[in-house]
Amino acid sequence: AQYLDHATHAYPSLRERALLHSPVSFDMAVTSLFGPLVSGGCVHVAELEQPVQQRLQPPFLKATPSHLPLLAGSDPEISPARELVVGGEQLLGEVLDEWRTVHPNVAVVNEYGPTEATVGCAVHRLEPGDPTPSGAVPIGRPTPNTQLYVLDTRLRPAPAGSTGELYIGGDQLARGYLGRPALTASRFVANPFGAPGTRLYRT
Repeated sequence: AQYLDHATHAYPSLRERALLHSPVSFDMAVTSLFGPLVSGGCVHVAELEQPVQQRLQPPFLKATPSHLPLLAGSDPEISPARELVVGGEQLLGEVLDEWRTVHPNVAVVNEYGPTEATVGCAVHRLEPGDPTPSGAVPIGRPTPNTQLYVLDTRLRPAPAGSTGELYIGGDQLARGYLGRPALTASRFVANPFGAPGTRLYRT
């Protein structure tokens, strides 16, 4: 519910039509399947390779960075008309720039989030006309009711410019791994910055 509340406000084209092309067992499908359904939009289920005459151009599409070369080299009507959300892998500016050259009027969102933090917990949005970063596109800022910390091995904030590990806190965290208490204890740790009983997820 927390993630869908964020998505339906952050991605207004979900209120129109989204293309669902991934299996529903993949957490990326949560955005394209439930986002439209809870906000009054509709869902079009199709493969990305499906001939374009069999579907309308979707206002919203969520894909992985690995899909971008396919989208860039395919009929432009396969790509979204308003918003492209990319997640699931590291997004490189050079790969994204090729797609944006063909689709300059579409907003692009790099959405970061492991399954343990419910689909997406950080976003970096590029509006039409914004320059494409070179190298790795930033994961951006945390979504509402989410906290991101870069910490050292003692769970202290890592100084700027030093190496640390990303920890995620907030309402979207999973309870743990079913039937795996040892793994849960190693990945979900007490939050030294929050109220008693709150936890952080070690990415």
